[in-house]
Amino acid sequence: MKAFPTISKAFSLSSICLLGIALACTDHEIPEVPNFPESECMLATNAAIPRAYPCEFKIEKLTFYDKNGAVIGDVTPTSSEITLTRSAAKEDTNPTAVAVDQIGLLKYDVKATIKRIATPSFPVVAGYQLRYTQHVSGVLALTTPGESFQVGSSVPLAIPVGGTAEHTFELSYLYQIVDTGSGLKPAAFRGLTAFLIYNDATAEELDGHPSAIGNVAEAYVKIITKSGI
Repeated sequence: MKAFPTISKAFSLSSICLLGIALACTDHEIPEVPNFPESECMLATNAAIPRAYPCEFKIEKLTFYDKNGAVIGDVTPTSSEITLTRSAAKEDTNPTAVAVDQIGLLKYDVKATIKRIATPSFPVVAGYQLRYTQHVSGVLALTTPGESFQVGSSVPLAIPVGGTAEHTFELSYLYQIVDTGSGLKPAAFRGLTAFLIYNDATAEELDGHPSAIGNVAEAYVKIITKSGI
């Protein structure tokens, strides 16, 4: 007869332990962060039509640096213009260019501040591509080879939704010496017109061969390049 209270106490103790373990596991679960509303992005070619898949990222800013590491300025989604002077460049491929129509390439260090606003629609294959274009059509340039270019190697961009990361790389543009009427000055010959991020797998799914690069990109910022002495 005394065995029943003992068994009952054992069951009660076991139940309390199991409940404690369950609560402990629940306490340590990390809730999934939903996609941001702004990830429901529109086509670059038609702002009234949503893209087939959410956009993964927002490029908060591109920060350009001069040859001494000082900030030249930022390009943001709401402020596209940047003045990249010849004297501020970290490298000028034609430093002796002084005559009309002479051309050179100017290089600058750049840091992109990137925020993840959605989970990937497809896992990347080689990684995310940081890309730029100098095409006059900007984000409406085509995915045809030669209209945009990858910066370096693909990167992982392992950022949680809501998190940010910074990536540093180099961008360049072509200048040409022109007669402005008040003297000879460098002008953007093939200036930077956009910077983009591709998920290589999603971009392939979206690419109509060709498509506008802005339509297949996970994020982009438009750039208006001004040159100067």
